[in-house]
Amino acid sequence: MSVTVNLSPDEVAQIKRFTDLKNENDAVTKAVREFLRVVQLRELKAASGKVDYHEAGEAMEGLELRERHLNQ
Repeated sequence: MSVTVNLSPDEVAQIKRFTDLKNENDAVTKAVREFLRVVQLRELKAASGKVDYHEAGEAMEGLELRERHLNQ
């Protein structure tokens, strides 16, 4: 899927620096995926005590496996 995003040159430079990627598309893609991962982890943390720990552990393991797959 293609999405157009308007970012300032400074924002793009920061994203490239933080992701350590030179290609703008790759850098933005990695930054967005990392943002989604962090938000999902926050949601899991917020649900702590409300969710069976076994299920939460499996969800975290799934996130880690997906991240490894995306970074290959």
